[in-house]
Amino acid sequence: MILHLMLSGFMLQAGAQAPPSGTASLIALYDSARDDDARETIVRYLAERGDAPAVAKLVQIAKSNVGDDVRETAIRRLAERSGDETLTLLTQLFADIHDEDLKETILRRIAERDEAKAAEFLRGVALSEREDNDLRETAIRRLAERGGDGATTVLIDLYDRIGDSDLKETIIGRLAERDDAKALQKLEAIAKSDADSDLRDTALRRLAERR
Repeated sequence: MILHLMLSGFMLQAGAQAPPSGTASLIALYDSARDDDARETIVRYLAERGDAPAVAKLVQIAKSNVGDDVRETAIRRLAERSGDETLTLLTQLFADIHDEDLKETILRRIAERDEAKAAEFLRGVALSEREDNDLRETAIRRLAERGGDGATTVLIDLYDRIGDSDLKETIIGRLAERDDAKALQKLEAIAKSDADSDLRDTALRRLAERR
């Protein structure tokens, strides 16, 4: 409560156009905070300021060893920023952070962006054998949700390039949800000639469910 009052008073004094020294004060308050509730409050204020030192601090917080809720709040606030540099920040955080739940959060935020580079990043994650299968599956699912004929083309390309049978099953399921002819043709091709009998059976079952 005392910290909240200190922050509220500080922000009232600082105002929307406060000089960079205001950010420095917030950073000092964050560094001296002893609980995650206080840290989350300060993260929100840093995000509202949005200047370069504030963004740098949010990035540092996202990579730090504080509670996951604080780190996730920092990631979410960074993702809300507009501009091409935001996507760059998020992809770099994905590479630097090792916590799978936080990486999942970053993937979801990247998937919400319309840039072609965001779709290309998701495709890279889906193809990467270095990433956990859960993350790769999330990337596949998010690519499928982008819609349009382009999404079908991407799914087919992923199916042909990915070796993991569980991920291939995920792709079959996503192709089966699509109404376009290309998706249907791919399912028929898998059912007819895929080397993996389990995948052939999955494709056959999905085709039967469409009729």
